[in-house]
Amino acid sequence: FTEMPTDNFVESSFWNFDALFQPQQHPARDQHDTFFLLDPAEAPQLPPGYTSKVKKVHSQGGYGSQGYRYEWKVEEARKNLLRTHTTSASARALFRLARQEKFTPVKYFSIDRVFRNESLDATHLAEFHQVEGVVADRGLTLGHLMGILRQFFTKLGISQLRFKPAYNPYTEPSMEVFSYHEGLKKWVEVGNSGVFRP
Repeated sequence: FTEMPTDNFVESSFWNFDALFQPQQHPARDQHDTFFLLDPAEAPQLPPGYTSKVKKVHSQGGYGSQGYRYEWKVEEARKNLLRTHTTSASARALFRLARQEKFTPVKYFSIDRVFRNESLDATHLAEFHQVEGVVADRGLTLGHLMGILRQFFTKLGISQLRFKPAYNPYTEPSMEVFSYHEGLKKWVEVGNSGVFRP
């Protein structure tokens, strides 16, 4: 695995949400979940050809999806925010990979800070770190993903794992990962995962 560049805490809604197939009316885009910036309030530019493809998939569908069937607005996509996940860095990395003349399989990781407009309590902060991994190759399956997750968590000393189907706008299929916590005597969520949509 090589480290992805994650040096931009300020992100556009395009990379944080739109490129990840999260609809513009999704609750995560509300100010009670996301820190939007006032200055600079908007990203100066978005990738022109790719932006039109993302707009089309949201509004009309494509790649096996029927889309969300709404009027996608570039004004929403331009809004700047403090990134809510490092998956925006994964979206940028996959975009760069897709633009290469010849495809090369890659394995990326990142560990970096993200921000959520959360009410502070014993289990929630407005700022935390996220571990992210991306593997891009041909012929990968859900079984490969589960194997990588098992290996990752085992190396952290977490060996009792369960996988549960979940929903993420940008992956299909998606899975939450649970581990049995001996101290709490219950299963707790330790991660989320999925296979990126085309």
